[in-house]
This record gives sequence, C-alpha cells and structure tokens, in this order.
Amino acid sequence: MTDSTWLNRDHQFAPGKELFRSERSFHLLAFTASHSQLLMRSVGHPSGAGEPGEPGEPGEPETTIDLLFKPAYVMKISTDYRGLAIRCATETETERVKAEHADMSFGRDDRVFVLESRGESDYVVAMAVGWTEGVLRRTQQSFFNTFHPSRPLAWPSQPLSGVDAGLDIASAQELVEALSAEENATIRRERHRHISVLMTRVMRPEGPEVTAAGAFLTRADAEEALTVITARSVDCWIEEIPIAV
Repeated sequence: MTDSTWLNRDHQFAPGKELFRSERSFHLLAFTASHSQLLMRSVGHPSGAGEPGEPGEPGEPETTIDLLFKPAYVMKISTDYRGLAIRCATETETERVKAEHADMSFGRDDRVFVLESRGESDYVVAMAVGWTEGVLRRTQQSFFNTFHPSRPLAWPSQPLSGVDAGLDIASAQELVEALSAEENATIRRERHRHISVLMTRVMRPEGPEVTAAGAFLTRADAEEALTVITARSVDCWIEEIPIAV
C-alpha cells in the first residue's frame, strides 16, 4: 500500500500554510532537466533491515518517502535535511525570493515553497509538490518513475524519467562487487550500470531468429565483438541495457 498526495491547485496554497512535515531525514536524490523535476527521499528499511550488512535500528521506519517538486525553476536547497517541514511562502517571502531572481520571468502558477529544518530555511519555486510513502521494492527506482509498456520497452533505470545528471550510474567495479557480495539478496537497488548487449538476427525458413549473442561491460568490448560477427555476414547490432546494482 502507498499513500500519495499531489498539490497543484490554487486553493491548496494559502500563504503561510504548512503542507508537509516529517521528523525523518531526507536527502537530495535526483534532478532532471526534463520537466525540471526535483526529487528528495527519506529512505526506509523494509523488515527492519539497515544498511547492507548492518542490522536495522529498533523503531526504524520501513517505508520510503519520495518527495517531488515539478517543474522546479529556482531552488536554494541542502543535500540533506534532518527533519523537514514544507509550507507555502507568505506574500512577503514570495516577493523577496522573486526579487532575488529578478532576471527570471515568473508565471502566476510559479509558487514559492519554504523548506524548514533545524532552524534553517531554504526554498523551491515550482508549480506543484507531491509525495508518496510506501515500501519501495528493491528494483524500483522511485514511486515517480514506473514501468510502462511503451517504445522503447525498458525497465526504468533512474529515479526520474528524462535527462538527468547521471549521479545514480554505477561504475564497472561497483557492478562486479554487487555480483559477488554475500548480502546481494538484500541490497537496495539505487544505482544502475548500462551494459552493451550484442544482438544478432539470422533468417531461418520459419522466420527471423533474434538472439542476444553476448553482454559486455563496455561499449568498446561490444564493438570489437560486433566487428568479428559482422565479418561473417551476420546481421548484428548493440543495445544498451540497464542493470540494477
């Protein structure tokens, strides 16, 4: 079960109104240039599990909270918050923030959200804010990027769809370590690594036979193998496939 809230209507944003409050810790998870999405997360540990290889703390929350601002045009934020409250800015605060960014053109639906934590205040200017709380599956990147049977058909490999900074891309060494870790069955899949899969197509009497001939950690290795296969007049190409790490 998940509990979701999405706020994007004028009547939901009275000046000074508190929208969200939690005593949990949050961290900046992702930002994507596509639709200017800003995602923050409070990590949960299902079944009491802590960090990989460590026991969970008594009373530690099992749920994950994903908090999304969209589209976020201006922001003054920290990477981590220990306890977080979000409220609508007062009219005075809104005027001050917009004056600080006088070179920008704000629309009537651009709202100033004040983020408060441990006596400090930050802000995000966005049209909407929302959050979802629930138990996040190990291979699910976030509650805001789910699998859709569209073209291309691909499992989501990042917390938000679209172009992002690539902060969740794992190194080849991290992939190797994940494959060999004893606690691999319980590791939270928060990063990914693209591997290069060499695909071949051979025409048979009953129709085309498409096969994955091999998977390679680097594009260069896949291209070397592609050269060998195409030299034998076999239809061959490379597909980039994400692996959850």
